[in-house]
Amino acid sequence: MVTHTAQDLVSVEDERIKTLYNYDLLDTPPEVPFDKLTRLAANLLKVPIAIILLVDKERIWFKSKYGLETRQIDREEGLCDSAVLAEDLYLVENAAADPRTMGHRLVTGTFGLRFYAAYPLKTRDGYNLGAFCVISKEPRKMSREDSEILRDIRDIVMHNIELRLTSKLSAARQQQILNTTAHDLKNPLTTIPVRADLIKMKKNNPEMVDTMCDQIKVASLNMVRIIDELLQSGSMESDQVHLLMMKLNVSFLVSNVVSMNLPLAERKGQTIHFSSEMDVMATGDEGKLNEVIDNLVNNAIKYSPLNTNIYVRVKTFPNHVLIEVEDEGQGLTAEDKKQLFQRFTRLSARPTAGEHSTGLGLSIVKTLVEAHGGRIFAESAGKGSGAKFSVELPLRTN
Repeated sequence: MVTHTAQDLVSVEDERIKTLYNYDLLDTPPEVPFDKLTRLAANLLKVPIAIILLVDKERIWFKSKYGLETRQIDREEGLCDSAVLAEDLYLVENAAADPRTMGHRLVTGTFGLRFYAAYPLKTRDGYNLGAFCVISKEPRKMSREDSEILRDIRDIVMHNIELRLTSKLSAARQQQILNTTAHDLKNPLTTIPVRADLIKMKKNNPEMVDTMCDQIKVASLNMVRIIDELLQSGSMESDQVHLLMMKLNVSFLVSNVVSMNLPLAERKGQTIHFSSEMDVMATGDEGKLNEVIDNLVNNAIKYSPLNTNIYVRVKTFPNHVLIEVEDEGQGLTAEDKKQLFQRFTRLSARPTAGEHSTGLGLSIVKTLVEAHGGRIFAESAGKGSGAKFSVELPLRTN
C-alpha cells in the first residue's frame, strides 16, 4: 500500500495549481461553448444548477454556471474541494445526511444544497483543474445512465479546455517565430547595404571590393538558410515531409557537403578532416539527407572556435550506415542534452564569429533522419569538451 506524507500532498497541490495557472482559465470572460454545455447538462439531467468550476488556492471560481448568479465561493473542505481530489465520480445523494458534507455551509445555510454530482476535470498530465458538477436542492438518486451523461459532457468540456490551451500555445509559438525571424534577419540585412556603400567608396581597390562582395554573399546565404529552416519547419509541423527515395552513395554525398562547407571553415582557420569507407550505399532522399549533413557540418563550424579541427566520418555496420560530425567546440551541458532537437531551442553554446541561428536546425534534422527510419544522437563530455553528432541510417544491402 502506497502512503503519502503531508509534504508529498503539498507538492502535488503546488504542481496542480501551477498547471491550473498554465491553462490561463481563471478570471476569463464567459465563453459560449462552455455555457452551452452547462445548460445542456442541466436540461438532460433535470437539475437546476450545472457548473464548470476551477479550484484555486483559496477560492473556487466558476468558468461557466447555469442556474446560479455568484461567480466564485471560498474554498473549504467537502463538495467542490473534495471533487477536485477525486479520481472518478464524486457523488452525494443527500448532503444533509452524508458525513462528508452535512456540516458544509452550502448544506447547513440558506442555499440548502442536497444533491451534488461531479467529475474532475483531469488534464493529460493527470492534474485535476476543477470539476464539472450538477447540483440540486432536493435529494435524489443518480442512475448509471445519468452518470454516463455527466461524464460524457465532462469529457467534451475537457476537450474544449485542451483545445483552448493548444490554441494559446500555437499563438505564442507563431509570435516566437516572428520575433526569431526578425532578429535573425536583421543583422544580415543590415550588412548588405553597408557593404554595398563601401564597395562604392572602395571601387578602386579590387581586393577590398572582393572582400565586401564575399561578405554580402555570406550575409545573403545566411538569410536563405534562415528562411529555408522556417519553411521546412512549417512543412514538418503540417506533417508534409515527403521523401523521394533512391539508391545513394553516402560517401560521395557527405564528401560533397564537406567540400561545400570548406570555404566557411577556412575563414575561421578550421580544418575539416573527412574519412569514409569506399562507396557506402544506402536508400534515401538525396536532398533531405544533404540538408541533414549540411546542418551538422555547418553547426560544427559555427560553434567551434577559430583554428580548431572538425572530423566527419562515414562508417558501415552490419545493419546501418553511421555518419559522425565531431568538433572541438563548446560542448554540451547536461541541460543542453535535455533540450537537444527541440524547436526554437537555444543551447548554451554561442556562434564564435557572429553567425546566427533560428534554433530550428536540429529539430529539422531529427525529423528528417527519423523519416528515413534512422536515428540521431549526440555525445559530449561536457562544457568545453567538444561534441559529436551521429546519424544512423538503414544500410542498403542490394
